[in-house]
Amino acid sequence: MRRVSGKQVQWLKRELPILENEGILSSEKSREISTYYTEQTASGIHWAVLVFSVLGSLLIGSGIILLFAHNWEELSQSTRAVLSFCPLLIGAGLSAFALLKNRGTAFRESAGIFHSLAVGASIALIGQTYHIPGNMPGFMLTWALLILPLTVLFSATGPLLIYLALICGWCGAAQQNYGQATAFWLLLLPALGKVSAMVRVRRNDPDTLVSLFGFLSCLTISLGIVFERTVPGLWIIAYSALLAAAALFGILFYEDEDGFSNPLKTFGIIGIAILTYLFTWSDMWREIGWNYIRFGWHHKPWGVGFDTAITFALLLVWILAAVKAFRRHSLETLTLAVFPIIGTLGFVLSSGYGKTGYLISSLIFNAFMFYLGLMYIVLGCRNTRLRQLNGGMAVLSLLLVTRFFDQDFGFLARGLVFISLGTCFLVVNLIMSNRKKRLGIR
Repeated sequence: MRRVSGKQVQWLKRELPILENEGILSSEKSREISTYYTEQTASGIHWAVLVFSVLGSLLIGSGIILLFAHNWEELSQSTRAVLSFCPLLIGAGLSAFALLKNRGTAFRESAGIFHSLAVGASIALIGQTYHIPGNMPGFMLTWALLILPLTVLFSATGPLLIYLALICGWCGAAQQNYGQATAFWLLLLPALGKVSAMVRVRRNDPDTLVSLFGFLSCLTISLGIVFERTVPGLWIIAYSALLAAAALFGILFYEDEDGFSNPLKTFGIIGIAILTYLFTWSDMWREIGWNYIRFGWHHKPWGVGFDTAITFALLLVWILAAVKAFRRHSLETLTLAVFPIIGTLGFVLSSGYGKTGYLISSLIFNAFMFYLGLMYIVLGCRNTRLRQLNGGMAVLSLLLVTRFFDQDFGFLARGLVFISLGTCFLVVNLIMSNRKKRLGIR
């Protein structure tokens, strides 16, 4: 993908209507050019500039807070109150300047992160100054809601990632303090709208890719916290549907892209591989199902309906993704699409057939993991993609080595297996690298 500066793209978009009015370009060609530079190019900003700009804003913010803390107890209450708002006012000024002057990405990110952190610092300082009672969930929720406008209005990734981290942290704190954190789904909706808009407008932009990774990480972590787990094991179906849907939407939106260029597919496949490995152990399937419904502070009676509703919602998203992605008719698409079916089958078997169900479920996922690794090795060789090939070999090696250590083999046998697997990795990568070089593939 070509790297083009965001300022150059904005300049071009301002020029296109002028060229249309002059009759130099037709409206159709103008739309095609605009679409190309929106979807087929990425920002040309140097990552080092962005990283050091963000780091600089963090250091400056931390330094200001430390200066306040140096003589904090000796200041009067009114003086402390005024100083408490200073970081917030500075952050607001930087954000306004970035919006009005249409500054570059590095400045926007720095201003957005500084402003977001300043909100939290001001809340904490005001609370300490006036001894306002509160708790961690209340503090994190207030902070998240106050920076929510920044995530919607500000063209920066930093505030969105901070918001996602805050609502994810709030989930854990609220679950611990209140016994439930169902409001998370309402807090997630603005972030979902923001990320969806970014994918529609500039799906290949680095900001969009980072935001997708952040959103998926937040959703994956929080799903396990929000789930009441009143019905043990229902999370297996929910996570299977979530990860499969993410991978399938990645194939649908980003087609043949992989790695960081396709965060949905990469996140989904890695998650599926991790879950598959966990499910290869029979202990994972013990005491799950409707016969083991839980009760207590963290397991509300309404959790049965709530968890079931969330699971069905994720299954509907998975079905939508599978129907749309099936148009590609690829082996990879079919494999990723059937993963929730296999997860549901394991849940049903383990719930109704006791020890026999545990054994069958673990054997099914051992076979699926072996197939998954073999499939990506074949696809990597066929498509001349080292990432797919190494991923498939890593999955297959993990399964074989784990099962090998599970048996009573000596150090000599284990050492020989390690050497053999390492040799296979090196030889296959060398052959594939030479093949790519010969074919002129980067």
